[in-house]
This record gives sequence, structure tokens and C-alpha cells, in this order.
Amino acid sequence: MAPAAFAPAPAPVLPVTPTRYPQFWRAPGLPAWRPIVAALVGAVLFLVVSTVVTLVAVFVEADMTGTDLIDLINSMAGGSFTPGIVFANSLGLALLVPVAFLLGRIAGQRPGYLSSVVGHFRWRWFWPAVGVALVGIALYTGISVLIDGVDSLGLQIFPYSWWLFLGLMLVTPFQAAAEEYLLRGVLLRTVGSWIPSDRVAFVVAAVVSSGVFMSLHAASDPWLNVFYFTMGMLLAWLTWRTGGLEAAVAVHVANNMIGMAFVPFQDIDALFDRGEGAGSPAVLIQLVFVAAIVVVVELMARRRGIEAAGPRQ
Repeated sequence: MAPAAFAPAPAPVLPVTPTRYPQFWRAPGLPAWRPIVAALVGAVLFLVVSTVVTLVAVFVEADMTGTDLIDLINSMAGGSFTPGIVFANSLGLALLVPVAFLLGRIAGQRPGYLSSVVGHFRWRWFWPAVGVALVGIALYTGISVLIDGVDSLGLQIFPYSWWLFLGLMLVTPFQAAAEEYLLRGVLLRTVGSWIPSDRVAFVVAAVVSSGVFMSLHAASDPWLNVFYFTMGMLLAWLTWRTGGLEAAVAVHVANNMIGMAFVPFQDIDALFDRGEGAGSPAVLIQLVFVAAIVVVVELMARRRGIEAAGPRQ
């Protein structure tokens, strides 16, 4: 018998026929319970990491500003946030990127297969998708500003503006990627792996993951919930049609980077109000732009021959 150090590595547990992204954990030799365990572990780690980071930020904020700790917690519960809490929220999510790869391993596959059906993150495909998404979101933002006027943004310089701007620009790409890996990655696959039909698996998994995506934003305004749910469905569609998370991450990163770039220069207390009346039918305009980006990116994926099913034989 060969020494353990020279024993061949076990073969990865992969589908034996070309399989689209949502069903990729539906493979011979991969027990159906493993994706569920991965999803449950992910939910626990999400709560732990986000809670710890937020609590650290709250204690630091209270110490630096001299604010009573209970008053600060109560104001957060009421939807009032400080610059430090805003940054901590994004940082907490960003730290979940390596957690997502751990969950892929728990599910029974090499972590690279969580990025795409070819087993790795396709950077050469990601950057063109980022370019299209940035142009589309920037165009929507520019038109909105032209219609509403620059004054509608309420831009001004605060004592925290520049450090918060730098911090958000550094962590937001990872925050957006973490949301994609956990929701359009782990959760989409966990649900899809239980359903034999490709199309049914996509629809059910997309609805479930989009519903969770909407719920995590904790909005009580119906228009905001329409936006979050539809955004989730569009990103799930891109993941299904392109065989990986690269395009969805690109759109999410572009959307959040442009949105977060304004946050340090606006009144933070008024920005994160998601109560009833905070949204309006105007969100449908943004969704039209996002849908157009999705269409262009998918067409570009077809022209580039991006593999929508795997693994490579």
C-alpha cells in the first residue's frame, strides 16, 4: 500500500452530465443532506459574524463619542445609523466571502466550483461584465440627477466623509460579492439540488433566494420590497444563464459602488429609512435599467461562448 502522503487525492464530487449552476450540488455520491448543512452553517456564521462586527462597532462608537451604549443601540433599532455602524455593516458582510468558500467545501465540492461550473472565477469574463454594469448604472444615476437636480442629493462634506468614503470603496466590492456567494451561490444551489427539472429548479431556487434577499433588507415599504425581490430574480437569472456568479457579482458591485459613493456625503440618518412610504414607483425605472444590463450581459456571454453548464469533460 502506498504511504498516505502519496495516496491519490479523492476525485471531486461533480455531476456526470452537463449541469447548470443551480443544480450543481445534485451529483452522484453527494448526499442530499450536505447542501442543507452548508446552508445552515452559513446562516449561523452570518448571524455570528455580523453580530460580532456590529457589537464591536457599537462599543467603539460609544467610547469615541461618549454616547450612552443603550441609547446608541436603541437608536439603531429605530433605524438611525452612524458612520461607524454603516461601515461595520458592510465590513461584516465582506468578511463572509471566505465563509462562502468554506460552505462550498462543506457541501462536498472544491470551493472553486461555487464560483462557476468550470471550477474557478472567470476573471476575463467578469471585467467586461463590470464595464457594462458600470455604464448602465452610471447612466441611470446621471439621468436621475438631471431630472431631480443635483440639490436633490443633499451632498455636503461631513467630518467623517473622507474616511467613510475610502472605507466603503474598499469593502463594498467584497460585501456585494459575499451576498452573491451566499444567496445566488449557496442558497440557490441548496434549493436547486433537490429538484430534478432544470427550469423548475431555477424558478423555485430563484424565488426562495430572492425572497430571502428581500427579507434581509428588512424593508416594510412595498415598492422597496418589489425592487429587492426583482433585483434578486434578475441576478439569479444571470447566474443560471452564464453558469457562474461572475456576472451577478459584477452587476451587484457596480450598483453598490455607485450608490455607496454618495453615502459619505449625505445625511446618513435619512438614507437607510426603509419604512412604509420610503419607496415609490420610481424604483421601477431603476429596475428597467438593471434588466437592460442583464440582457446586454447575457447576450455578451453568448457571443463569448461563456459556458452555462459543466463540469468540463
